[in-house]
Amino acid sequence: MSAPVHQGVAPDAGAPARVPAWALLPLAAVAWSVGLGPWLLLRSRVGTFGTPYNPRNDVRDALLPFVVDRLSLLLTLTLAGGVLAGLTPLVRGAARPQRTASSALVVLGALVAASTAVLQTLAPEPDLGGSAAQAGTVRLAFVALTAAGTVVGVVLGLLVSLGGPALRVMAAAPASIVIAGWAGQLVLSARSDLDPAGVPAWVSPGLSVVAAVGVGVLLARLGLGSVGRVLAWAVTAFLLVATPAALTTARYLLEALPRTPLRVDAVTELVTDGLALLRLATAQNLTVVALWTPATLALLALAVGAVGAGVSARRRSSRG
Repeated sequence: MSAPVHQGVAPDAGAPARVPAWALLPLAAVAWSVGLGPWLLLRSRVGTFGTPYNPRNDVRDALLPFVVDRLSLLLTLTLAGGVLAGLTPLVRGAARPQRTASSALVVLGALVAASTAVLQTLAPEPDLGGSAAQAGTVRLAFVALTAAGTVVGVVLGLLVSLGGPALRVMAAAPASIVIAGWAGQLVLSARSDLDPAGVPAWVSPGLSVVAAVGVGVLLARLGLGSVGRVLAWAVTAFLLVATPAALTTARYLLEALPRTPLRVDAVTELVTDGLALLRLATAQNLTVVALWTPATLALLALAVGAVGAGVSARRRSSRG
């Protein structure tokens, strides 16, 4: 008599992993480094930034963009690198991976890669802007931005690769937006003229559609079998709208930060303006339904998920 199959347990729960657990550390480091792709392409074309004839400002060999007008790109690189590193547990292929050990190895690998890039970039003591008294603060802000982007990206990637069904889908929404933006930067950096107008008009909306369809496929696999999963659908749709608003706010803060005096009142005002912009951008993203807007993409993801869930339900009923 064969052993009963318990509901909710994958048949291959005991399947061996394709790669050993320790390999996640170097894999995560390599994956994070892949996130630097847009900058590695860009730096080979742009030459020297900053003050002419100052060797400290020659960024052709820097692994990270440290000039003030590239802080938004730095955020994109570190977020995408973190997401790619967080997805590395998927290569193991085990149905029930060791979540704690895998997460620790991935985080360590990503931080090692990020620390190496920061040390290599700051080793020539580049001129990051500000007076001599503010040089330490500027360097600290550069390191903090790199660390924050990496940690947030790794968390999103780990939730997608190791989280439960609902968490996986909800985390995939912001992660897909981040990767779509990174891919757009990669296309732009590959252009020899570095002119955004030279990039085909369909690239940005096309990447956004791919991201929305990918999230829709995950929604279809999740299904609507419980109240919790229905709530996961709603949260996923909201995150598809709110993530672009959050990235827009982050870009605004990063562009305004170098021009903001290091005073409590000035920084407070900047943060207040950023929160107001976040609320405004989120409201507009929720209400404006037009071609390629975040609201339209969220509706597309829901539509793909609903169609996929309906097809799966019909197949199950037919088999029954």
